[in-house]
Parts: sequence; structure tokens; C-alpha cells
Amino acid sequence: MAPKTKAAAQQPSLITAVSQQSRFHTETLDTSLEIDLKGVTISIGERELIASSHLRFKNGVRYGLVGRNGSGKSTLLTAIAERLIPGLNPSIRILLLSQVEDSARATEQISGEAVNVLEHVVKGDKERQTAMMQFEVLTKAVETTSIRETQRIVYQLRVEKRQLELQEARKVASRRSGARGKVARQEEITAEENLKKAEELLAHIDEAEIESDIVNQALEMLQQVQLTLDLLETESTEARAAMILAGLGFSQEMMQGPYTSLSGGWRSRCSLATSLLVQSDVLLLDEPSNFLDLEAIIWLEGFLSSQSRTLVLISHDQAFLNNVVEETIILRNNKLEYFEGTPAAFEVAERKKAKHLTGMQEAQDRKREHIEKSIQQGISSAKKTGDENRQKMVKSRQKKLDERWGMERSAKGTRFKLQRDMAEVGYSLTNRLEIEKPTYEPPVKIKIENPEKLRTIGDLLHFDAVEFQFPRAKKPFLEGITFTVNQGGRCAFVGANGQGKSTIAKLIMGKLQPTKGTITRHPLLKIGYFSQHSVEELSTPQTFNSLGPVTALSYFMRHFEDKGEKVIEQDARRCLGSFGLQGKVASDTPLVQLSGGQKVRLALALIVFIPPPLLLLDEVTTHVDFPTIRALAQALKVFTGAIIIITHDRWFSRVIIERESLRHAEPEDSEGEDDPSSSEEEDDVSVKQSFPGKTYRVGGGKLKEMERGMAQYVALVERKLARQKNMKT
Repeated sequence: MAPKTKAAAQQPSLITAVSQQSRFHTETLDTSLEIDLKGVTISIGERELIASSHLRFKNGVRYGLVGRNGSGKSTLLTAIAERLIPGLNPSIRILLLSQVEDSARATEQISGEAVNVLEHVVKGDKERQTAMMQFEVLTKAVETTSIRETQRIVYQLRVEKRQLELQEARKVASRRSGARGKVARQEEITAEENLKKAEELLAHIDEAEIESDIVNQALEMLQQVQLTLDLLETESTEARAAMILAGLGFSQEMMQGPYTSLSGGWRSRCSLATSLLVQSDVLLLDEPSNFLDLEAIIWLEGFLSSQSRTLVLISHDQAFLNNVVEETIILRNNKLEYFEGTPAAFEVAERKKAKHLTGMQEAQDRKREHIEKSIQQGISSAKKTGDENRQKMVKSRQKKLDERWGMERSAKGTRFKLQRDMAEVGYSLTNRLEIEKPTYEPPVKIKIENPEKLRTIGDLLHFDAVEFQFPRAKKPFLEGITFTVNQGGRCAFVGANGQGKSTIAKLIMGKLQPTKGTITRHPLLKIGYFSQHSVEELSTPQTFNSLGPVTALSYFMRHFEDKGEKVIEQDARRCLGSFGLQGKVASDTPLVQLSGGQKVRLALALIVFIPPPLLLLDEVTTHVDFPTIRALAQALKVFTGAIIIITHDRWFSRVIIERESLRHAEPEDSEGEDDPSSSEEEDDVSVKQSFPGKTYRVGGGKLKEMERGMAQYVALVERKLARQKNMKT
């Protein structure tokens, strides 16, 4: 094998990618649509995120990429999409939808054009747009009676082709160094010369001789473009775009409305729609379910599951992930691991493996203790009696401990054989593999203190036939809203976006007043409110600290100072630390540099520092990874105050409202198994809070209780989508 090659991204990404290739770079000549690269190492600056790992995507398989926030999942997808990893087959079409910005390959704004939503999505298919433009001008070139005009069009298209070749050559040259960099630079020079020649021919078109076969050249180019258009299924593009937009929640009126009038969340849906529309061999989706309601999420599950292209999906929504993916890629400890199954199945398998190895280790420890005891007894007896057989027995047993102690079964469950099972280990001091206990990443810890019990009895909150109507609206937005939240109770509001869930939250907070009906609050009620905009508010530049950048700690202290409450720094650090914002992260890292998940933790710390009797959480899981969501769910399960959640996360709602177990389970997965990632606190929840909360569906201005909880709402959505599908077919 040749030495490892290197490629660096241009500023500002600073992503450096390394892979191991053969001397002849045969990986890039592969005509298959699979990605199979060894020795992949990816870094940002001096920080190594992935080290010497095998990157493998089988054609047509749907993968879930899981790992902690900051482990490098998004960076890996960026490195693949920007082809920073040497050895990627240049013929594979790769498309990325990023969680933080629109994919430039599919969703950049059409500058200077006032287009509606449907046109914006359709025009986002750049390959189709280019092919259609070329088809139009080449048709003109073939049909015109002016041979000079035909030649001018052909020359113009050649210039455009050479410009694209030069752009690609420069991009490749900027990422390579050493011998391959020298070759890439030579290819860039050649591309520059080819462009210069094409531009000179076009500039002197009027003086140039007419090529005898110029019409045939134009016809051949037209045939190639027609073939491209046929492969792209351009005739059905608009219909497919409309179908995707409808699935993502766009009405016909919204599709025909101007793109510029859309909010950020709906523009994100447009970006997703274009990525689903554009044809690619590998589709990389980073948190595509953000800003989607459950109806759109379930539709997206069905759409992605029907795709034949390779899919790599990052998502914090566990139900969504498990319903779509076929295999799981785990990024932990700077390595890529592969599991043939869903993330939920991986969790169950990890739990079983941990239990098996722990049991095996405990059994071997007991056996070793017994053998060591028998050796000591044998030595003592041999000294007294001089029995040579007993001395041989002692030596044999000691040799077993020294040389043949460890795994007695192979990874496949067969009896351990030295030549077969130790062949790949190389030099070793023993003839057995050690039993390695699984090493887990330290669990995310979130601790929420319980509120003081209210001195008086009574419900915390009661809505009685509440109606709300916006000013100048012709009819009420909400009407007949009736529900009750008692002390320590649980309540979830679910439903499509725009149906009034957040409006109910504002009515609860008193930010809006009902048009009719009454809202009764407990006289001692205090509410800890996490809104959809809590993270956005923490993301805006903060200027109150003249001594330096605003940090989580300084923001925390100032927040309570503004309320006239004095907070000791030690108490502030303790609270932030209970949410994983410890040490220099809390006191030195500028607030603007914190991740979305860290800002969620800060926002939660602010509302529970003085524990309120009621927590109102509106889409609290949007910006955080699953380990953090799991830790938050675990903390909320033992919280003795009342909780109202507004969410599209099915798993989170079932755990918090319906008291389900935090861990995934399968039929053969015994309830009595030890879960290394669970806390003892979870076992006490069934005693403290034995009654499930209530789930309400908000829709059509009404509130309806889902007696079977989230499962009933999911069933309603699935039936609705099935009816819509049947109507279209």
C-alpha cells in the first residue's frame, strides 16, 4: 500500500481528511455506487474526530449515524459531501442537507427572481435546470438557418463546460498535497489552458472558419442533453415536487405563494423538499425532522423507507430513526462501528452483551479464586508430604492461570482454539484473549431539584370553555378548550404545526388573554417556561458584560440579578454543573460559542434553579442529541412537580406522560436485565407516580383527549395519510 494521502478543506471549515489508498488509486476507478474506504481519519484543526476507521456505505442501504453531540457526525457528512476524503468515487452523486444551513447543491436562493414555493423547489435541481437551458439553446442551434449562429452556440457551451471543469480541478487541487497534489495542480493548469482556448475561439467567432460538421456536433450534444433529461425524469419533476411539498405540510395555496414570505421553519422544509426531489446516489440528511410536525415526520418516514438510494441519517428523534434505518453506524471513541439493525436493536444488543460479559467475568473471577486457593493448599500439602504428583498439579494449575486464562469461547460461541482465534492478535504473553468488559461513554447527567410542596391544596391550572380569537379575525382560533392540570400531574399537547399548541402555552403563561371562558390558576402557582424561542434568545449577541464575553455563568448570574434575586456563584455553578455545564465551559466559553444542546441546558437551568410547581416545555428536544434527551427524560420522570409538554417526539412523550421505561425493549429482552445506562432513580418512579398523564390533540380549533395517549394520535395520523394516498391513486 502507498502511504496515506491527505486532503484539507478550504477556509473556514478547516476539515482535514485522510484515507488509505492503493498506489494506483483504483478506488476512484470503481464504477459501483458503494463507498468503501479504509484508514479514514478526519480532523478539525488540531482536534481529531475520527481516527483510522473503515468508512463503508453499501449501495441502497439506509443507515442511522448516532453519537454524542460534538463527536463529529455532522463533520463526517460534510467531509463526504464536499469530497474531502481521498478515494471517493467522483462519479457517485452525493447530496447533503445540513441541519444548520441549506445545502448549496440543492437549495440556494434563486437570486433576483420572485418565485413561488413550488418554483423555488423545482429550480433547486441545478442539474435539471442546466440541462433544460442547454436543451433550449441547442434546439435553437439545430433549427436556425444561420450556421454561424449554430457555431457560436456550440462554442459558448464549450466555454461553460470548460469553466465547470476548471472549477472542479481547482477544488481538487486545493485539497491535495504531495505527489497527488502535484498531479492535481497539473490538471488544473491543463483545465486553465483548455478554458483559455475555448474563450479565444468564442471571442473570434466572426472571423473563424465554419466547421463542416458543426451541425452534427450540435445534434450530438442535443442527444446527450435529451438523454440526461430523460434520466432525470424532468417531465414529472413538478408533479413530484408538489407531492413532496404536500407530504411536508404545504397546502396548495402555500405552494403558489411567494417563497420570500415563508418563515425560517417553512424555508427549512423547502430545503428538505429539494433534497428529496434532486436525484442522487447517496443522500445525507442531518436532522431532517427539525421543524416538522408529527404528520410530516410520519410521511417522511414512509418516503425515505421507499427510497432505493443510499441514505445516511442523523436524527435525535428515536422513533423516526428506528422506523427508517436498516443499519446503524456508531461514532464513539473516535471510531466508526457498524451494527446490522436499528439503533433500538443496537441498544438491546449492547445491554445483552454487557450482561453476558459481566456474568462471564464474575464466573471467571470465582473460578480463579477457587484455583488460587487450591494452588495454595497444594503447595502446603506438597511441602508436608513431598508428593511429586501434587507438585505437578500445582505447576499445571499455575500455568493455566499464567498462560491459558481468559476467553473460553470465541466471538462466535465456539470453543476457543489458539491457532484460529489468536491468529490476528500477534505477539501475546498469554494464549487466551482477555474478557474485556464493555466501556461505555459516561452518561449525560441532568438533575432537577423537586419543588417545595404547596401549602394549599387545589389544581394548579384549569381551563373552562376557553376561546381565543385574534384581532380582526372572522372566527375564533381556539374554542371550547377545557382541561385541568393537578399538582404533580402530567399533560401533553400534540398536533400539526399552526393548530394552536403554542397559543395555548401563551394563554397558560398569561401572555395572551382568552376571548371567552375562564382560566383559573393556583394562587401560589409559578411556571418554568421553555419556549420554542429560548435557544434563539440565547443565540443573540449579549453586550451587558463590559469585562469580557458573556458566558453561561455570567448570563445566569445577571438573569437573576435583573429579577432582584441574589445568587451565590457557587450555587450558580452547582446548578449549571447539574446540567453538564461545568468548569471552563460555564465560566470561560462565550455564550455564542455554545452548541444548541448546551444552550437548551442553560435555558432549563434558568427555569429550574428555583424549582417551580409547574414546568411548561415547548419543543424542548429540538436542539439536543438523544443521550441528552434521555437524561432529561430521566430527570423529569422523578420530578414531583407538574409537567406540560408540547412535542412531536413520540418516545419523549410516552416516557414523560405515559410513564414508559426509558430503555428500548424487544420481546426476548427480559425486563429483569440490568441496564448499565439506567439510573436507580427510574425504579422508584412507579412508586411515586403510578398514574399516567393525559395527551390532548389540538386541531381545528378544538381540544380532544387521546385516551390511548400518543399511540392513538399516531394511529390517527397514519389513517389520514393512508386516505390521502388512496385518493391520489
